[in-house]
Amino acid sequence: MKQLLWVGAGDLAQRCVPHLAAGQWHTTALQRRSRPSAFDRSLLADVTDASSLDGLPAETTHIVYSVTPADRSPESYSAVYETGLQNLLQKINKDQLERFIFISSTAVYGPDTVPQDEHSMLRPSAFNGEYLVRAEQFLQKELGDKLTIIRFSGLYGPGRHRIFDLIRQQSLRINPAMDNYANRIHSEDAARVCAHVLLLPQAADCYVGTDSTPIPLRRLYAHLAEQLQVPAPAFDASLAYESKHFSNQRLLSSGFLFLYPDPLKGYSALLSSL
Repeated sequence: MKQLLWVGAGDLAQRCVPHLAAGQWHTTALQRRSRPSAFDRSLLADVTDASSLDGLPAETTHIVYSVTPADRSPESYSAVYETGLQNLLQKINKDQLERFIFISSTAVYGPDTVPQDEHSMLRPSAFNGEYLVRAEQFLQKELGDKLTIIRFSGLYGPGRHRIFDLIRQQSLRINPAMDNYANRIHSEDAARVCAHVLLLPQAADCYVGTDSTPIPLRRLYAHLAEQLQVPAPAFDASLAYESKHFSNQRLLSSGFLFLYPDPLKGYSALLSSL
């Protein structure tokens, strides 16, 4: 039986675990706070505190690392993506480990006029992307071909409604001359990507986790404003061009099928459910 340890077992983890066959997987959630869980077992621990990790399952074969920093600061990112990873790797049995999935982000890429994929140069434009790049490189050195990185684009789905509030409040702006792109993935598809990669007999070293329809922000915002029956965001020519758009071809080639390949339909379904 496969032994899965999910570090930082939040919404993504809870959505993923039901896609794993109960008779083939034993699942353990590592969480900082007690909460209802779909996992077989929960451990209260904090990766930034090495002593709290003494009770990790000895026979762990698969690990997913999807921690959330305490806040958006360099100190919090360092705590979980440097100290936390070092603490964890000192406590696990690497010989027993078959696959380590690190949940990263498309923040590791810089703006570009062409679609980017797993082979594109990593040029983070902010500190969060820089810490993720360093974490990826550290894990590649420590784990070699046991590591698979999933770089997710912007997640949306149940419980992730801030964009609706911003559009209602007229807080968003669009550059009329330049199309910055939106790259999204529904949280249910993101969870299914994690399950898919866990179950692949041979996983690649990295996957870009984004849906099949990167679209200009102006189109996404106009669609949501129409759905919400409010005015579309105003134009602002002073906004910088910082666009990214991504290809998910490697993920599709591995056999993954999206429930929500188009964010316009995905957002419409989400709004209908509210």
